[in-house]
Amino acid sequence: MAGALSFTFILYIIILLLIFRNSREAAFFQEKEKYKNKEIDKKTLDIIAQKLSIITEKELFLNPNFTLEEAAKELKVTKHILSQYVNETLGKSFSNLIKEHRIEKAKKLLETEKNYTIESLGYDSGFNSKSTFFTAFKEITGLTPAAYQKSCAK
Repeated sequence: MAGALSFTFILYIIILLLIFRNSREAAFFQEKEKYKNKEIDKKTLDIIAQKLSIITEKELFLNPNFTLEEAAKELKVTKHILSQYVNETLGKSFSNLIKEHRIEKAKKLLETEKNYTIESLGYDSGFNSKSTFFTAFKEITGLTPAAYQKSCAK
C-alpha cells in the first residue's frame, strides 16, 4: 500500500513539474528579467544623476536608519525609480551605495581623528553596530579599520 501511494505521489509531482516547466508564465524554472518593461527615460536618468549627489552633500547616509524611501523623498522620485536607477546604472543595490558612502566617511575620520575609538568613528560614519562597521569596512577596503588607520599614520 505504501509503495503504491509513494509511486502515485512521485508521479503527480513529476507531472506538475512538467506542466510548470512548459508554461510560459511559470517563473518557477525561469528567472524573470528585472525591470524588463520599465525602462527609465533619458530625462529622468539625468535628473536622478544630478540629484543623487544630495545624499553625499547633505551627508544623509550618516543616519543609521536612512532608507530608500527617505532617499526617494529627498530626491523627489519614487522609490522604485530610484532603486532601478541605482541597480541598473550604478550596478549596485541601494544599501551597498549607502555602505560605500559610509566607508568613505569612516576612512576620512580614521585618517584625521586620533582621539576617538575606532568603534565611535564607525557610529559617526552612520553604522549602527560595531560588527556591521568592521565587516563592511573589511569587505570594501580589504583592511580592518585599525590596519587602515595604521597605514595612514605612516
